Amino acid sequence: MVGKTGVIIGDVSAQKVIISGSVKGNVDAKSIEILAGGRLEGAISSDELVIERKGVFLGESKNQTNNADSIKMINSNQPKIIEAKIEE
Repeated sequence: MVGKTGVIIGDVSAQKVIISGSVKGNVDAKSIEILAGGRLEGAISSDELVIERKGVFLGESKNQTNNADSIKMINSNQPKIIEAKIEE
């Protein structure tokens, strides 16, 4: 987890990455969550990508597996959280 004041400049590889601070670099993880106020700049490879409202992702995304693409809204009565599975 990268906290609100945390900054990583470099590549990250983990099972699950949660970002509320800033990451500049490539991220390889089974699950990536960018929380409100979080920022990720770089290429990602992941099976699951969640970006909360006010979260920022600048870069390119590649799915780790060859599952069908899917995008869905989670709990539409709450602030919008989008879960996306993207395949290249």
